[in-house]
Amino acid sequence: MNISAFTQNESDFPVRIYQLDDWISYKNCNYVTSFTESNEYIYFGTSGGIVPYHKFQHYWGDPYTVSNGLADDYILTILFDQSTGYLWASHRAGVSFLNPTADAWENTSNESFDVIRDNKIVRLGVINSSICVMSSVGQIKIIDNRFGYYQGSYDDDDNSISWAISRLDPIPSIENYTINQPYRIDGRGIIYDDNFQEYSINLFYSDKRLDIYGGIWGLGILTGDLNVKILKVHSFGPLQNKISAFSLTDNRIITGSLESASSARTGISTLDIESGQWTYYENKFIPELASANVFDIFEDKSGNIWIGTDLGLSIYNESKNRWKRLSMAQGLRDETIWTITVDDTIAWIGTPLGLNKIYTPTMKIKRLFLSRDKRHMKIYKIICDQDFVWIGTDNGLYSVDKLTRNVEHYDMNGKRKDIDATIASDIKAITSGDSITVISQYDGLLSYNHILKDFEKYPQFIDAQVLDMDMTENYIWLATDNGVYLIRLNDFYIEHYLPRDGLAGYFVNKVRIDGDYVWFGTDQGLSRYNWRQYAN
Repeated sequence: MNISAFTQNESDFPVRIYQLDDWISYKNCNYVTSFTESNEYIYFGTSGGIVPYHKFQHYWGDPYTVSNGLADDYILTILFDQSTGYLWASHRAGVSFLNPTADAWENTSNESFDVIRDNKIVRLGVINSSICVMSSVGQIKIIDNRFGYYQGSYDDDDNSISWAISRLDPIPSIENYTINQPYRIDGRGIIYDDNFQEYSINLFYSDKRLDIYGGIWGLGILTGDLNVKILKVHSFGPLQNKISAFSLTDNRIITGSLESASSARTGISTLDIESGQWTYYENKFIPELASANVFDIFEDKSGNIWIGTDLGLSIYNESKNRWKRLSMAQGLRDETIWTITVDDTIAWIGTPLGLNKIYTPTMKIKRLFLSRDKRHMKIYKIICDQDFVWIGTDNGLYSVDKLTRNVEHYDMNGKRKDIDATIASDIKAITSGDSITVISQYDGLLSYNHILKDFEKYPQFIDAQVLDMDMTENYIWLATDNGVYLIRLNDFYIEHYLPRDGLAGYFVNKVRIDGDYVWFGTDQGLSRYNWRQYAN
């Protein structure tokens, strides 16, 4: 497919020049590598970016990642320069710094200041009007503290350098400390959780007020009080960065992933949007959540969380803290659950082998067939609007009238076909608005008008596979295997967003609109974009 003549010209440049906080991405930040302190904030360098913490008002700021201009997310060491107000960070790609008046980070590669290829910068420090960088083989270089220019090697005594706190600093004994529930500290100073998983403190610092800051490797960020020897763990970011599914409500996001090597821990992650608090449900400790591979998540109006995995359907009743798992043994068509929609008291479940309907008050499962010959169909997507249940399959588009239960079958132009007819079309993405429902097909978009009761093909085509869609008023967002697209429906103008704009990754599995913001589940993290200020 080719982008239509209405779209903007593709280039190596972003769609527009952004402000620093237009794009935010959340990644696993539970591997803390370093720490620095400014007048107001504590900054933690982590495996998923830089996490700010307001030390007086005690709240977490949005993380700095590649979405804000950093060249890399895996922060090796971090430094706040009190003389300039600049925030410095080293990572696998080199060194970055943020001028407090700037709208983006500036980046310098290791080669720019003569650090040996494949060498890492493991410490940052200050001396006079220069920033010192130490490589993993002990080289010390100095760079200008305002512009990042390479100034040469440093051969004097490094004791005169004021180094930032990092993992290279010693850790005190913590056997006599207490820590927040559900964690414990044993006689060895090892921290373990309620599942007896062991973790070690890898970063520890107390400031002049005797406040404690640090990190517990793989568990999260550490704060505390040296006066009373109390520690507190703060988890930050999703368990896995490869976001395959998420559910968005007014106050929280629930994310699921496909197993990857980004973290040893797997499962479901929830973010309370207002407080910034993350909560985890690790699948290896929940028998009813049998797999870490999640394909869809749906939170119903009762607050139950429905999770589709490759080992059945998991349902979590949060108010009762109770899990339930349904599988083929209870009547599901397949163990793999690709799509879930709950409409009033009916849950519609799509699998690679067909369709299920669950009556939620009793959890009774029924197998449904969309054709008279009862053929197996791959059910990719299910969406409910005010009149119909729309079902995307490997045999085209079906609808079920919610009142009469009448089943209709459509070709790629929206023409009715016999329900047993063969349609060579995979329908993997559907979204519904107030007046239209939009269906993605291999040759473009098909729209059903709820008022006129007819279909219309849109002229806009994109050179990517559409994986998910969401719409509001006059706009529709398309998540694809090559970034995301925003289409303005009244004139079919298209904008194409990629990681150069602020997306965490190219492969975008899910998209959900949240008022002025839009959220994306990518293969490299969860991203949020403040899109409304530019939409008009």
